[in-house]
Parts: sequence; structure tokens; C-alpha cells
Amino acid sequence: MDLPNIETYLRPNQIQAIANWGEGWAWLAGGTWLFSEPQPHLKVLVDMQKLGWSEIEVKADHLIIGATCPLIKLLEYPWLEEWTAVAGFKSAIATLAASFKVINMATVGGNICLALSVGTLAPLMVALDASYEIWNLKGESRIVAAKDFQIGFKATILQPGEILRRILIPLSHLKWKINYQHFSLATTDSALVIVVLAKNDQQVRCVIGASVAAPRLLECENIETAQRQLITSLENENFIVDAKASADYRREITALLIKRSLQ
Repeated sequence: MDLPNIETYLRPNQIQAIANWGEGWAWLAGGTWLFSEPQPHLKVLVDMQKLGWSEIEVKADHLIIGATCPLIKLLEYPWLEEWTAVAGFKSAIATLAASFKVINMATVGGNICLALSVGTLAPLMVALDASYEIWNLKGESRIVAAKDFQIGFKATILQPGEILRRILIPLSHLKWKINYQHFSLATTDSALVIVVLAKNDQQVRCVIGASVAAPRLLECENIETAQRQLITSLENENFIVDAKASADYRREITALLIKRSLQ
């Protein structure tokens, strides 16, 4: 879709080239959502593709995914067989029910920063206890936990002009067992409920998404009592109510997916 209201298009090769940030400005990565519907409030697009950020790096202690990494790269990368948790990448992308064209263009950072309640990557990153590196226009950085990044529907902790630079996942966490469950009313619909379960030697990390405004982390240390603890904790969650489903329906489906994941 054309965006006729855009007045300025910038394509800097470094973030410090942007002197200031104004109202109606937006970062442009893959653009698959940005160009999918009218954006009458936008006046300036800042294209990130010339920043030259790396897509996937494996360091001594972390897997590092650049924010501009296309989703397709997560499917094509030659992951080590022992990194069982990367199966979650494939599940998260499949849950998008997106076309091949979208998967080739859409970026990891775009999926996370859009912060939709139905976002598919954010629950997985929270389950893996990932961290996000955030930059400002001066190139200064700060690290935040993935679980603290999204604070509501299309709401994050990003301040004007800040940008998600990269995602950091401890390599040891890639050996965790991951089960990614989702439920939708139709195969082409976005998920109504997402449940991501991550299990390691110390604990069970359960993240619920789509049924709540932002991913919610539920934790328990005893696998034997995990089902009772996790399902009981759902009583304290604020589930979405809309034309698709009631809060009670979403809570029941979430409980069902938790049971399936534990099995």
C-alpha cells in the first residue's frame, strides 16, 4: 500500500546521522506491516537497511540476532542439533501463517517491536530468558530483559528515537526443551492463544501470549506440580475480551494448551 502522506525518506548508514527525532517519525525495517494499511500519522520514514547490522552471530556465550534479521534466516541457518530450543523459531514463524514473501521481508525486530498481542516471537524470547539491546540516537545502549520490554498492546518501553538493536540469548538456554502451542479459530487467522513452555534442569518457564495484551511469564520449580500451579495462576491474569472470544474462553484454551505442553 502507498503511504502518500510521507514527506521525507531517510536511509542513514549509521544511527548517529539522525540528529533528532520528531513526531510522525517511524523506523522502517522489512515494512511488511507498515505498508499493509494506511499510516496517516506518519510523515518521516527512517530506513534501517543501510545500517549494516549483522543478522545472526554465535559468540562465546550468546546467540545474537540482529533486529534487521529477516525471519527466513531463522529457518535457513544451520543450527547445531543440540540446540533443541531453536525449534521454537520455526514454530513461531509458522504460527504467523504468513506468505513466503512476508517471511522473506519481515524482520525479527519488527515482529517484536510492533508489540501486537498476537506477536509470535516475543513469547518465545521471554521463555528463553533473552535480553534486548536498545540504542538511542547517540549510539548509547542499554540492556533489558525480554520479559520487561512489551508492556501492553502495541506498547513497549522504547522511548522516542530508541531502537531495538539486537536480541541476546545465552547459548546454554538453546539446549532447553521448548514446546510451542497455539490455537486459532482458522488456519489463516492470527493466534487466539499462544503458550510457550521452556524446561531446564531447574525450572519450568511458561509464557502465555495472544490471549493477553503482552506476554506473561509464569514460573515454577517443580515439574510434578507445574500443571496445578500454572493453571491456578491463570485466575489472576487479565485475558482479552473481544468479538472473537471471551476472557473465560481464552482462559480455558490457555489451560488446555498448558496441559498439552507439559505432556
